[in-house]
Amino acid sequence: MEDWPELTIGEVARRAGVAASTVRYYEAIDLLPEPVRERGQRRYDESVLGKLGFIGVAQSAGFSLDQIKQLVEGIDGGESMGGTMRTLSTLKLDEVEELLERTKAMKGWLEVAKECGCLTPEECALFPAEGEPAVDGDVALTLVRVKDGRCRREPV
Repeated sequence: MEDWPELTIGEVARRAGVAASTVRYYEAIDLLPEPVRERGQRRYDESVLGKLGFIGVAQSAGFSLDQIKQLVEGIDGGESMGGTMRTLSTLKLDEVEELLERTKAMKGWLEVAKECGCLTPEECALFPAEGEPAVDGDVALTLVRVKDGRCRREPV
């Protein structure tokens, strides 16, 4: 039985730094191949560690499991991952640019808010004034304009 892979699911999980349930889940969604079984116990060869490393790096880059599955399918199918990687990376970069803009708006809003001395939302320019139309929460932060870094509304 020397040909049998030697790593148990616990050993794979420990070496890859993930939970055993994560390994089982990745198998269930076909991100990892079904392992061989020895007396009902999953047994893996070392290549599964490389695949788990690939998945971890792709997740760190912001790819979803569905997107990672597209990459893995290309590789496992003997195709180049380059085309899929370029397409997915372009989409992900657009998402990251939007996130950076939102983060900048949040930071600006919070910098003003940390100095806020207003007593109510009605007197604070950080919030819509009475009678102003409600704004989408995603764009509200970019619409806030304050005078001299202060958030108190000028009396009308």
